Amino acid sequence: MPGEGLATGSIARAARVLDSLARRPDGASLAEVVADTAFTRSTAHRVLSALAGVDYAFQDPETRAWRLSARLAALSRLAGFVDVAASARRGMKRLAEATGDTVFLSVREGAAAVCIAREVGAYPIRTLTLDRGDRRPLGVGAGSLALYAALPARTRAAVNRINAAWLAEYGFDARRLEAEVAACAARGYALNAGGIVPAMSAVAVPVITRAGRVAAALAIGAINERMGEARIQAEILPALRREAAHLAERLSVREEEAA
Repeated sequence: MPGEGLATGSIARAARVLDSLARRPDGASLAEVVADTAFTRSTAHRVLSALAGVDYAFQDPETRAWRLSARLAALSRLAGFVDVAASARRGMKRLAEATGDTVFLSVREGAAAVCIAREVGAYPIRTLTLDRGDRRPLGVGAGSLALYAALPARTRAAVNRINAAWLAEYGFDARRLEAEVAACAARGYALNAGGIVPAMSAVAVPVITRAGRVAAALAIGAINERMGEARIQAEILPALRREAAHLAERLSVREEEAA
């Protein structure tokens, strides 16, 4: 992805430790951070201590477990992602329970789509093609495509210029993505029919607030056999659209209260 070659040094080490703590909300031991990051114990401890020094992490005095701090959560809320994920949690659980499939929530971050939440349904064959924190170029994947298709044409063009090399890694280019946008408009939803993992498909819809902001995208993924057109139309799309509308309303109220 763009800028990946710059991810070295102390900032990159801090990011890896933060990722480790984020995956363990109940607290991570030093040994778990070492296992997650492949750092030495001394390096992991040094980074944790530095994060604690700026109030981004803290250590429980009894268990000695490390956790992310309230200050870091406040910074995340300023970016809007934590609030979106928290607002979507109940709806995503309802979708996962109703369909049995995997539900993904993605947001746009510049020219990338970032998965910020995932709920796994009860169906025994699970679609785990994205995890929280995973990034893809805008337009690649169902949720990412829903975000991309909701953007103005001039914004899509700018995104494609930035992402040209990244898109090529997935076998995409601007022409293919624009064809997907036309297909989305015709269908009324974004579809990834085995385009990334051949046996897996997903459908998605954007979450658009009353102010017209594309706040997120909700997607449901499953094995191809469970993603036939009849099931998509009768079961998956109505549920997706209903939860997307509920989430858009909640986010719209927050936007209006903050204005």
